[in-house]
Amino acid sequence: MSSDAVPDADALASHDRAGEESTLMGDLLFGFTEWIRSTQLTELALWISDTGLSMWIVTHFWAIPIFQCIHILAISASFASILMMNARTFNIAGSSTLAETTARYTKVLGWSLVVLVITGFLMIMGEPVRELINPIFWIKMGLFVFAVLFTLWFSRRVVRRIGPDDAIGVAGRVSMPFLIVLWCVIMLCGRWIAYAPV
Repeated sequence: MSSDAVPDADALASHDRAGEESTLMGDLLFGFTEWIRSTQLTELALWISDTGLSMWIVTHFWAIPIFQCIHILAISASFASILMMNARTFNIAGSSTLAETTARYTKVLGWSLVVLVITGFLMIMGEPVRELINPIFWIKMGLFVFAVLFTLWFSRRVVRRIGPDDAIGVAGRVSMPFLIVLWCVIMLCGRWIAYAPV
């Protein structure tokens, strides 16, 4: 038997660690789901599923896909706004001043967040059990609220301190890439909701 056929001890150890981390994540999500089921959210989800709006959404097969399409377009608009502000912050794109660019795209971001909340509410009404008893949904909601608060802080504190030469402090230069990562995680959680067990 050649030495190539013998498994490397480091590779086996790394594989075992990855398996343990995967099991840990699964255990955490399972525990979170069980905790959610022990709260009043289960009764709330079942009550919502019997409301007129929920029944209307369920009986009109086109409703959820349309809400999802609008939701995805709003996510695209919000993420594009973050990307454009980032590109201007790091002088990659744009000819306007940083303050003008940020003011323009903060408005787009604000309106897209309103659409996200409305369409998200309608999707919850259409599939309350799938959403409200899902641990990934609550992780996404927590991150979403944090992203909104962080964006408000950024627009009120950092943008107002932009210098005449478009100088932005360290906080601004760190905040912008952080917002990209944060929105990517939110989008990942949104996609993951469909695959999380409830």
